[in-house]
Amino acid sequence: MGQLTRVMASCVLFCVVEYWYWTGVLLFTFAQGGATLAGIVMLAQLIPAALLAAPLGTLGDRLPRGRALSGAYASQAIALALLAALMHARAPLAAIVVASALATVFVSVARPIHHAALPQLATTPERLVRANSGSGIADGVGVFVGPLLAGVMAQQVGYASIPAASAVAMLIAAVLTLRLGLPRTPPWSGTGHESHDNGWLSGLRIVRADTSIFVLLLMVGVAYVVMGSLELLNVAFATDILDGGESVSGLLIGAVGIGLFIGSLLAAVLAIRAHLSPVIIVSYLAAGVPLLCMAATGAMPPALLWLAVCGTGLAISSVAVRTLLQRTSDVRVLGRVFAVQEALMMLGLAVGAIVGPACLAWLGPDGAYVAVGLGLVLIALIAIPSLRRLDLRVVLRPDVLAAIRRVPFLAALQPPEGERLAQTAEWVDVPTGSVVIAQGDHGDAFFIVDRGRLAIVKDGARLPYDMEPGQGFGELALLRDAPRAATVTALEPCRLLRIERDDFLAAVTGVADGSEVARQVAHAFHTRVAESSG
Repeated sequence: MGQLTRVMASCVLFCVVEYWYWTGVLLFTFAQGGATLAGIVMLAQLIPAALLAAPLGTLGDRLPRGRALSGAYASQAIALALLAALMHARAPLAAIVVASALATVFVSVARPIHHAALPQLATTPERLVRANSGSGIADGVGVFVGPLLAGVMAQQVGYASIPAASAVAMLIAAVLTLRLGLPRTPPWSGTGHESHDNGWLSGLRIVRADTSIFVLLLMVGVAYVVMGSLELLNVAFATDILDGGESVSGLLIGAVGIGLFIGSLLAAVLAIRAHLSPVIIVSYLAAGVPLLCMAATGAMPPALLWLAVCGTGLAISSVAVRTLLQRTSDVRVLGRVFAVQEALMMLGLAVGAIVGPACLAWLGPDGAYVAVGLGLVLIALIAIPSLRRLDLRVVLRPDVLAAIRRVPFLAALQPPEGERLAQTAEWVDVPTGSVVIAQGDHGDAFFIVDRGRLAIVKDGARLPYDMEPGQGFGELALLRDAPRAATVTALEPCRLLRIERDDFLAAVTGVADGSEVARQVAHAFHTRVAESSG
């Protein structure tokens, strides 16, 4: 089983468990003290996770992400086993809530590490988008399967069986993510006023310093406020407007889940686009406008349709936002950026649990949908300039990226790094007989041969092999900060891709695996040149 497959399989287990034990705890507390107690317990679980997600998220950048992910899953399994033991022993409710909150904290730690690890596992931009889409599909599966399992087990086996089975599932997820072999990301020293900021709150400072990223994450927070309030709004709508019971409430909630599943599938196609700001804006509008329409809906079929469309928009926006963050954030701090996103998600759910009842009390079911729908629409319109600025950072050049990926050690770069390298590379046409690099000169660029052949001359003697399409040269002088080791001359009209020194070094030495492979290739080239000249 491949690395990415193992990570995605563990993601499915993680998403199912998230809704599995969460629903189990809510059912347990509802049976103990009704809706008021259940709401208090929900807040008690979310607030610690919201506060600790960003500080603990630095672990995803400080440790190798495979080890960090497996450790987070294992920690969640231990917390769930503790929760099961406390429920079985009929411990005080406060102890049970603390154990459940601890499990939720580890949920907020694991998810950012998962999303930060995907660029290291997906070898192309297309695979990265598919992996992001797969994560969204896994979340949709969790929405369906987790509560279903919790309901059946609570009735047939008992509440303690839910976290116990969840602990086993997370232990399997931890085993699946063992030995991924992902390298540790190099230390990040920051730039400008953020220099040398690697503290526990560095993720918050990084996001605060980048206005466009901050606005994008603010959009995520608003979306989760809506999601946190939507379940209660659906129950109130089913009861007060449709005169239905629990079954009708379940259908309305399930309609959102269906939309999440469909949206995750559609996102696999939409999020491959070079420019994602239109996708994000339209998806937020697609989620908000149907909620405005709910105010004029008085029957079950249109209500199911509008809520499914809302869920579709939320799912597409989630995948597109993750992809845009991966494309535009420094890979060395990606774990911290996703940890801040996780904190805003948890905080949004907590705020939604407060906003939902408040809107219902002030505006009624119809007006409450209008309020939360307007929130999505307004944040989408306000964020347009910031999203466009983010899009300008990402200029996909498929022909350049294809040429870069023909060179083995550059193909090992993570997709966001390869895309950034492709943005600054330039095509150069070289006529026959032109010297591209000369022995002894200072190295200022790396070259990739796209078309034509070039001769290599060292100390006046031509080496017995030529540079051909798909090969690169010039990395030795850049990596070792040494003079050019040989002269390279065009034997026929050639087309080369030129990558400037600073861009090349930033890409291959800024990522541990790219740096190591590049150094190995440079050493092998130096050895081959030495043997040929000897």
